[in-house]
Amino acid sequence: MSLSYSQLRRYRTCPRQYEFSNIKKIPWGISEGESFGASVHNALKRWGEEEMKIFGGGLETKDKGQRTKGKGQGQGVREDQLGLFIPEKRPQTGLLTEEKLLEIWHQSFVFNTFPTQFEADFARKRGEELMRQFFLWWSQVPRSVVAVEKSFSLAIDGVTIAGRLDRIEQTEQGVRIVDYKTTAPCTQEEADADLQLSLYALASETLFEKPCTELLLLFLSESGVVERSTQRSASQLKDARTQIQLIRERMEAKDFRPTPSVSACKRCPYRGVCDVSAV
Repeated sequence: MSLSYSQLRRYRTCPRQYEFSNIKKIPWGISEGESFGASVHNALKRWGEEEMKIFGGGLETKDKGQRTKGKGQGQGVREDQLGLFIPEKRPQTGLLTEEKLLEIWHQSFVFNTFPTQFEADFARKRGEELMRQFFLWWSQVPRSVVAVEKSFSLAIDGVTIAGRLDRIEQTEQGVRIVDYKTTAPCTQEEADADLQLSLYALASETLFEKPCTELLLLFLSESGVVERSTQRSASQLKDARTQIQLIRERMEAKDFRPTPSVSACKRCPYRGVCDVSAV
């Protein structure tokens, strides 16, 4: 059985949502929130690629023994990157500036999913502020990004799960995986128990020789950036494998019993055709 993480998330949210989407294949349009989030991810992907072009970066992967890298060859934090955060030492060309990030945002923003030009312009302006807040976060310390939008395929007890890691940074301790969110921040307890982050930690073990020492949820909004930093123990990773196994068994048994709730149903694209929708 092969699943993307988005399919796994749909089943965990509500098995009927998964059934409508992946078994009955009822089409559904992308929402404005999803479109906005995709634009943010695309912009920050391009930003990370620009970082790798300027500073270099790469980590050895276990599966192929090859580097994932940008055009540069360096690893870790270089002197020119350290100088980027000292205004009087900044070079006058090739800078990663706030203006550059805003330029990337405007190039990445998808506006044709919004019903009116007014709503598209509002979302574009909102995105500008998110980019400014991200730049403030990014500028606080030197960073060594080694991959962006890195694909992975993870085999767990008869299930192959495919996904992507938004951003991977190399630190002195090992590997930090950063996941971007444009939703309201979760609690620390929710981050500590998040199955998606557990899968990312398992994927890191598969991809890289270095340990995943930090999993970072980065919640972006106009008012600032909120971090939720967590780690995973061996027992938590074992528990994640058990959860995947139980989900596989339920899918194979065609258990698509709905689990309606206000929080799940209000975001469900099938709430208009579902007879048990809570919204």
